[in-house]
Amino acid sequence: MRCPAVRRIVRGSPGTRDGSASSNSSSGCAQGARILRRRGEPGRDLRSPKNNGALGPEQGRAGRGRERGSGSGAVKRSPLIVLCAAVLIDMIGFGIILPLLPFYAESMGASPLEVTLLIGSYSATQLVAAPVWGRFSDRRGRRPLLVASLFASAVSYLIFGLADSLWLLFASRIAAGAAGGTVTLAQAYVADATTAEERARGLGWIGAASGLGVMLGPSIGGYFSAYGLGVPGFVAAGLCAANAVAAIVLLPEPPARPERDWRRGEAATLRGWLAAMTRFPLSVLLGVYFLSISSFTGMTAVLALYLERTFSVDAAAMGVVFTIAGGTTVVIRGLLLGPLVGRFGEAATARIGTIGLAVALGLIPLIPSVWWMGVVVPLWAFGTGTLFPSLASLTSRATDAGSQGSILGGSQVVGGLGRVLGPLWAGALFQHVGISTPFWAGLGCVAVATLLAWRIPQPAGATGDVGARGAAAGASD
Repeated sequence: MRCPAVRRIVRGSPGTRDGSASSNSSSGCAQGARILRRRGEPGRDLRSPKNNGALGPEQGRAGRGRERGSGSGAVKRSPLIVLCAAVLIDMIGFGIILPLLPFYAESMGASPLEVTLLIGSYSATQLVAAPVWGRFSDRRGRRPLLVASLFASAVSYLIFGLADSLWLLFASRIAAGAAGGTVTLAQAYVADATTAEERARGLGWIGAASGLGVMLGPSIGGYFSAYGLGVPGFVAAGLCAANAVAAIVLLPEPPARPERDWRRGEAATLRGWLAAMTRFPLSVLLGVYFLSISSFTGMTAVLALYLERTFSVDAAAMGVVFTIAGGTTVVIRGLLLGPLVGRFGEAATARIGTIGLAVALGLIPLIPSVWWMGVVVPLWAFGTGTLFPSLASLTSRATDAGSQGSILGGSQVVGGLGRVLGPLWAGALFQHVGISTPFWAGLGCVAVATLLAWRIPQPAGATGDVGARGAAAGASD
């Protein structure tokens, strides 16, 4: 005769109301308690009347361990370290190639137009690929898709190193863009393996790793370019291949969640995905993201030219400015973001971030000397370091768990469009209207983003809560 604990598992029934086990053997009840503990339910050993339903020492340890490491708790430290390392190395590979690309292309006879098309081919391909990676990860799991993305990146960099013609160079950049799902997949993994309250902190670490990789990559690429313009491609390929092997060995698949059934997800079809991306509050979140990332990338695209013409700043000084900005962003995302979100929540933290970015943009045309960049740089680092991870966390919480990869991939599409269009409109304003105009235009865009951010509801707790609350808010508007 099985005890109520076992009957509850086998039959799916709640068991007796009072938990009586008078007809069960002591061994059966102990078995039921052990099964429930393995399943994450608070079973009790009915042989010990002193327990009276409370967790014993062994069960307490199991419960505390589950809170630290399961899908319902924070990401285990080791998987988060592996994820951050994967993103860091992937972005180092990206940064190694980027500054050398124009020179490599020119050595093969590329025109200036072909160089710009070569650079744009990566972003254009990634815009299409990012939601596809996210979609398949919803169906097949995060880990195998992350490994596949890293191996595909290694192949693209290998083609880059071996390229002896312009068409092969184009092929390498298109392949790299198609393989560029690492950040999307890492974000989806964190969304799977964290509580809603811990998500922004985990995504902040992913963002910090990404920023650090972009910061370190160019210097590494510059060093290895002394041995040949194709050599950095081989270095990047080796890093990505080693990264993929490390993910196979060290990174577990995040715990499966019953609700992560992609067939029932709201983004299970293209029509559902488009509907999800355009409904409140996702539409507002993506609007804030687009306006902010477009203004930020537009600012960084013309900042060196502005400071050079205004204060005669040289390339070395600009290197210092961007290094300080990158380092400050890493510190803010890694150390400050978690306490801020814990104190104010993601929605309020995102609003604070838009204000910081807006103030930085407004100060740049007003500073009387380049030394005032010591004030501007921490402000923009604080703004972007708090805003973008908070938006990513809110985006993941605004959909069901079975659609997080698809929706986060869609967010990367919006961000990619902002990164492409921002430098274009900023450069046009800089050249044809005035050198300070891009910063005022960026300030206007971020001001609109700040107003939109005040419409974002703070999630109550679980994934999907912000969507439910947003739908209710939208219905009342």
